[in-house]
Amino acid sequence: MKRTFAFLSILIIASLACGLPAAETPSAAVVEPVETQPTEAATQPQVQNEAGGDAVLYFTIGMHIEPMGETAQGFGGGKADYHNPQFFDKQVKDILEVTQLVESHGGRMTIQAQSPFTTVAIESGNTILADLAASGHEIALHFHEDAHMGKNSSALQPLDWCNVLKEEIGYITQASGVTDIRYWSGGNLYVDMYEAAECAGLDVNSDWKNPNTQSTDMSLTGVHPWRPAGGTDGADFTLFTQNDPNGAVVFLPEGQYDKTDFAASRRSDEAGGDEAYFEYLKESLYASLEAAEAGKVNVFHFTIHPGEFRGSPRDPFGVIEKFLTEVVDPLVASGDLQWMTLSEMADAYAEIEQ
Repeated sequence: MKRTFAFLSILIIASLACGLPAAETPSAAVVEPVETQPTEAATQPQVQNEAGGDAVLYFTIGMHIEPMGETAQGFGGGKADYHNPQFFDKQVKDILEVTQLVESHGGRMTIQAQSPFTTVAIESGNTILADLAASGHEIALHFHEDAHMGKNSSALQPLDWCNVLKEEIGYITQASGVTDIRYWSGGNLYVDMYEAAECAGLDVNSDWKNPNTQSTDMSLTGVHPWRPAGGTDGADFTLFTQNDPNGAVVFLPEGQYDKTDFAASRRSDEAGGDEAYFEYLKESLYASLEAAEAGKVNVFHFTIHPGEFRGSPRDPFGVIEKFLTEVVDPLVASGDLQWMTLSEMADAYAEIEQ
C-alpha cells in the first residue's frame, strides 16, 4: 500500500543521514503488492489518518433474514418455518452469537428482516430486533417480492409494491421500535423498484444479485457509491449505472470483487467451502483498499445469513472470528478500515457528493 512505500523511503533517508550504506536498508523492490501478501498487509504498523490524507474504506457485514414460512401476506411456506418455535429460537440464537462476535471487534451490522420472522417476533414477544437496535446495529428490510406479492409481482404497479414495502416496514418497526427504516435489499429485477422504494421512504440500497442466475453484473462492483437514474430488468443496466445527482436512492457497491458469482460462491463446496470463501473475501478486501481514493467515500461489505458459517460446534462461527481477528482488526487499528452501517455509508456519501 502507499504507506508501505512511504515508510521504506523514510528508512532509506534515515540510513543515509547516519552514514549507513543504502544497501543495508530493507529493499522496496522485494515488497509485493498488498493483495499478494495479505498476512503482511494485515499487520502493518498503525498509521494515523488525517483529513485529506490516505483513503479510508468503510466496512460492515450485512445479514439477510429470509422469508421462511408463510409471510404476512399469505405467501410462502416450506419445511424451514419461523412459525416453528424451535426453529425460530435456534435462528435467534445464531443471530445473537454472530452480532455479539462482531460487537466484540468493535463493529456493528446491518440486519435486514422481513415477515414471517418479524411477525413471529411480534406474536411471541421476542425482542431481538429491539435489542440489536439498542446495541447500535442498523435494522433494515430484506425483501423477497414473490414471498410477499406472489409469482406475478413484476406485473404489479409501483404503488402496489410501495404498499407492501410499507407493510413490511411496519412489522419491522413494531418488532424493533425503529421508525427510521432506510436500507433495503431485494426486488432486483423490478424496473420500477426505485420508484416504489422512494414511495415507501427507503433511500439506501445494495446487494444486487440476479435471483435467476445468482450472479451480479460487474458494472455494479467497485467501491464508490452513486445514485442510480433508474432500475434494471437484469439485462439492461444503462440507467442503473448512470449517476443521477438528484436521485432519491444511494446505491452501495459491495466492493472490488472480480467475479460475477461472488455473492453465491459462499455456498459452493466446489469453491472450497467456508475457508476458501473467506480467503476470497480477504483478497477482495485488499483489492478494495487498493481501489479506495482519498477524498471519496469508499465502501466494502459482505452478507451472511442466520446460522451460515457456523462450522464446528466446538468453534461456532470460527471462520468469521478468524477473519475479523487476522484481517479486519489490524486494518481498523491502522486507520485503513472503519466500521460503518450501510446507511451510515450512504450518509457519508451524501455529505461529500456535492
